[in-house]
Amino acid sequence: MKRTKQCPKCASSHIIVDAMMIDRGNNSGEITVATYRRPHALVFKGTQETTVSAWVCADCGYLELYADQPSDISTIE
Repeated sequence: MKRTKQCPKCASSHIIVDAMMIDRGNNSGEITVATYRRPHALVFKGTQETTVSAWVCADCGYLELYADQPSDISTIE
């Protein structure tokens, strides 16, 4: 949807972009996704995270989630 600007479910082009995902139980409010900087380390793995945004079809309600800064959570060294 982000690339095509069209809903893959109903083919609508009425898309709401970058809607904020809110976690009601989280202190910051926004939903985040995280990875480890050093996933194979036994200790001190180092968490890295980014917020998540939604692209929502305004006609059928289908939604896709996207990491706002995917390079911030990349584990490729």
